[in-house]
Amino acid sequence: MSRWLALLALLVAACSQSSGAPVAHQEASPSAGQITTQSPSSLTTSPTQTAPATAIPDLSLTTVGFSCRLPIYKQDAKTVDSFISFPSGDVIVDPSGDNGKYYDRAFSRWLTVPRTAVSPDGAHYADVGVGQAGGLLVHVVDVATGRDHVFQESGVQFNGQPIVLDYSNDGIYLVSGFEHLLAGLWLVNPADGSMRQVSKDLYPVLSAGNGIIWTQTVNPADSNPVVTGTSIGTLPNEIDRVDLRSGRQTEWLYEPGKGLKVVGLDGRGLPLMAETGAWTADPNARLLLVTAPDAPTQIYKGVLAQEVGGGVTDAHGTWLSGQGGIYLYTGAGVLLKVSNHPGYPANGCF
Repeated sequence: MSRWLALLALLVAACSQSSGAPVAHQEASPSAGQITTQSPSSLTTSPTQTAPATAIPDLSLTTVGFSCRLPIYKQDAKTVDSFISFPSGDVIVDPSGDNGKYYDRAFSRWLTVPRTAVSPDGAHYADVGVGQAGGLLVHVVDVATGRDHVFQESGVQFNGQPIVLDYSNDGIYLVSGFEHLLAGLWLVNPADGSMRQVSKDLYPVLSAGNGIIWTQTVNPADSNPVVTGTSIGTLPNEIDRVDLRSGRQTEWLYEPGKGLKVVGLDGRGLPLMAETGAWTADPNARLLLVTAPDAPTQIYKGVLAQEVGGGVTDAHGTWLSGQGGIYLYTGAGVLLKVSNHPGYPANGCF
């Protein structure tokens, strides 16, 4: 399933909670078998407006009952930045985007890094490059002035490409990967560039802010895990909640014989997960909301559950990307398709 991992930088997407800003992040695509659920009164389904034919059955398009603009980016030969206007669904390409992956509302401009790499106040962003002799270069850029503060770090602790997991109030969290996520978590102080390793054993995939991260692992007790037969290896079958400040790690969901992926968070910071029993298209795949340890609630069943991701959460719900368009998980527990225009959410809808 090519979209299960897609780009590591998207798989390890994260969120920073700040005043007036969306609280979650991550990646996506479409599917079959809808759950029969009554939509809120502010929403109207438009079955006559359907997406172009795809190999995967998709949801019907829904017209939302609120007004806002959603920034998105789409990566083809180059990155195209656009805004989707709701409820009309009109899409307007923004020529000022310049390969942007995040729309910084604080400065009304596109940034070339994903939202996980942007500080909570939108004033700075971080990027990681390779320096001389295998060292790292951590760039902390001032959005207003463009000034780039470059810190040289040792790369001896990294076995793969370092990536920004989250630019939080704690600092800049880094993870690493090569074709799949590798163990380890590091924290860089953006003021002086000092770096320390927070964990050697965790596989962090998403930050919820305030020292809370969500991690994935392959539980060895599973006698029949989902093996991909590729360099990606075995799909994670367990998602844990880790409080970095207290050190407490809680097994949130363990599903033997399944692969699990965190695709975003709801408005309370609780994880939306994709569950699949196969590396190939699985009509029994499920999108779950897990509100407490071992307490999953099914939101949707079908191949689409394997495809959606890129979760960005705001007051409207959690915006998800997909091959067939843009989807919205609402606070009422409903998954809706709200646009036929595919792309990745680049912030909340405002």
